Amino acid sequence: MKKLALALGGGGARGLAHIGFLRVLEQEKIPIARISGCSMGAMVGGAYCLYQDANAVEELCYRFIENPMFNEFNFDDFASLDDGGEDWKSKAVFVMSRIKVGLSLFKTLAHSSIYETEIVNKIYENYPDHRIDQLPLPFSAVASDLKSGKEILLNKGSLRTAIKASSAIPGYLPPVKYRSYLLVDGGVSNLVPTKYFKPSTDELILGVDVSQDIRETIDLKSGVNIMQRAENIRNYHLTQLKTQNAHKLVRCRMGNLSWADFGKANEIITSGEKTARRLLPWLRKNIN
Repeated sequence: MKKLALALGGGGARGLAHIGFLRVLEQEKIPIARISGCSMGAMVGGAYCLYQDANAVEELCYRFIENPMFNEFNFDDFASLDDGGEDWKSKAVFVMSRIKVGLSLFKTLAHSSIYETEIVNKIYENYPDHRIDQLPLPFSAVASDLKSGKEILLNKGSLRTAIKASSAIPGYLPPVKYRSYLLVDGGVSNLVPTKYFKPSTDELILGVDVSQDIRETIDLKSGVNIMQRAENIRNYHLTQLKTQNAHKLVRCRMGNLSWADFGKANEIITSGEKTARRLLPWLRKNIN
């Protein structure tokens, strides 16, 4: 029986779908050989390589989301930018969110990010800190070096540091100093890091993409939506290029849910479970 070499993609809150995906693999006893992750995919994947229990990973992520410090990130304001519905209340929330986000971004003119390192460090105190090379399952995270522009694979040293680096949204969260690097979100250079898995007769390389599908239509009347659309197109083409070594690239379907929709965590996790269920016939056929 073959095992999975699993690459979990980045996507902010949408990356919580990986929890549901892993839960189904666990329930169906689909063996996993190793995990590589980007951003939220790294956060979920690293915790799973430690606990090997999707329920434990879910509890960890909810501790993050429900932490009062986490609310200071104001993700709801960013999620509201994708709203702006027909009723006056939705439009009012949309306008106020744009103002608050604009004020937050104004801060980056004088600072490297909206939020300081001290706040981020306090929030990440909840994330377990183990040596990556001593985890029960092999794990690696991808980050992007601002100095050289290169992808950096983190497969040794502090797990917590690797997760902070891989999920440091540029301009929003502070870059992480690591050795001679200045690291930010891995999604800048490689959203679904399958490329680090070497071909093997004993493993199937599977990438799980949680970015927004470019087939999903959005209103292109506002500049914000146009920027989001351009980002989605870039992510799509980058992922297609970077995952050519994968036996399969699967996309989690969750419509136009925002990367900042942490308030919809349960819905997002369920979408990951549904994606894994749809994939089971292919998995069983190719693993055996």
